[in-house]
Amino acid sequence: FATMMVGNMLTFGHVAVSFLIAEEGETASHLPNPLFYVLLVASFMTGVSLYRILECRRGWSGKHFAPFVVAWIVVHDMLEGSPYEFLMKHWTVLRLAPVFGMQDAMTVRNGFGSLPWCTTNNVVTMAFASTDLIMGRFSMPIEEWRKLVTSCIMFAAMILGTVGGAAYNALAPDELHEMEMAVIAPWFGLLFLLNDWVFPPATDVSSRLSEGLLLTG
Repeated sequence: FATMMVGNMLTFGHVAVSFLIAEEGETASHLPNPLFYVLLVASFMTGVSLYRILECRRGWSGKHFAPFVVAWIVVHDMLEGSPYEFLMKHWTVLRLAPVFGMQDAMTVRNGFGSLPWCTTNNVVTMAFASTDLIMGRFSMPIEEWRKLVTSCIMFAAMILGTVGGAAYNALAPDELHEMEMAVIAPWFGLLFLLNDWVFPPATDVSSRLSEGLLLTG
């Protein structure tokens, strides 16, 4: 995964053992090199570090990163379809990991306060709160209601995105398959812009409040 590092760390453990005990021919033909997962996590962390450096040194926020990440994704897809691509197919994901590192740094540290997809924590929240409702405990604190609604929205959005991506792969013409990441690039940039509008940088809060544009709820 270019986005979810937990899966990569778990897979690394499995692959590292398999790499050591498998026969050389089998390893070369069926198993990815453990170094791939090390570099993937490092690439993701590089994106987080880049976000932090530009935020601190240049005052960058979501609106500054938006065109940058859109261009990055489009260039990635162009390289994917290029006859001069020198990387093996699965290694090209190393180019995308920094983008998702920047995205996660923004939403976790300077915005939503959570990863921008439905995690196991959201599923637990949905099951926990819905069980309370079934048992007749309707007097949940407002914060718990907010967590439940947020988790439901994240769950629905993730399922919608998964179905949409699968439909695109199944129905889009073959010539568009090489540009599958570029299709989501504008929406990805919009996420960065919306983050600045809903969760503006601290320096913009006072002006946004005076303009009546800040969502304080």
